[in-house]
Amino acid sequence: MPEFETTFVEAWLWLAGSVLMAAFWTNLVWLFSPWVEKERASDDFGSLAERIVVAVATWRFAPASLEGLRLLYYVGLPFAALFWGRDAVVSRLLGLQPFILPATGERSAMVSANWFDWLHDFGWALALGIGSFGVFLLARWTRHRALTRGEVDERSAQEPSWKTIREAAYHEIHWAFYRNAPIVTFGPYWGVWVGLLLVALEALANPTWRRGLSVPKRASKQLLRAMLAVASSVLFLRTQNLWLSIVSHSMVSWGLQRVLANSPGRSRAGSRRADTP
Repeated sequence: MPEFETTFVEAWLWLAGSVLMAAFWTNLVWLFSPWVEKERASDDFGSLAERIVVAVATWRFAPASLEGLRLLYYVGLPFAALFWGRDAVVSRLLGLQPFILPATGERSAMVSANWFDWLHDFGWALALGIGSFGVFLLARWTRHRALTRGEVDERSAQEPSWKTIREAAYHEIHWAFYRNAPIVTFGPYWGVWVGLLLVALEALANPTWRRGLSVPKRASKQLLRAMLAVASSVLFLRTQNLWLSIVSHSMVSWGLQRVLANSPGRSRAGSRRADTP
């Protein structure tokens, strides 16, 4: 049982609000996306409601507004719960491990212990990062072996480094937030896996995510994200260090993007089509 009943109730209220918000907006976007595609394909405007939705979706500041809303959801909501949620989020359970700078006097032993913890955490982050990278490369190689040559085409443009770091931070903070309430309720071990289950249920409630599983190129990215969520859960069990989770997530994502961007599949497939009479 949780130590404080208020913490228990507040933690689950904030978490439930996040899940419901995600399910509402992803399904709302899915519902209205055909109207936007219809407007882009022709000049035939529909009802007043359709015109309003299309006007909002095609507004010149819509992309910037969307990124602002994503920042508020992925980062703003967890930290609002941390600072204003009446202990709804425990900073240590969120993975906010402190970094104590060297000092003199009585704090020397504390500094040494903190640095040793960081070294231990870094070792686990490095091991899990390399392991995740290797597992994904092995899965990709196995898939290539199973497909015919003409079907192999996974080459894609590499995202800017800042975007890779941003997405890693967004998802790691989001996953850490979803672990908080289950850990308060079920304890560190089972709470981590219950949090991962909630992340999976949130993804399944997103119709765009479900549809992406049937598209090979999108499915690869989504399965990579799922693998990183599992690795993040294991890393949290060993370190409870959000900062190293973000670094490990960024490096694995960046490395795999480099591999896919330099994949010879597309160029080979293209040359074969060009040589075909």
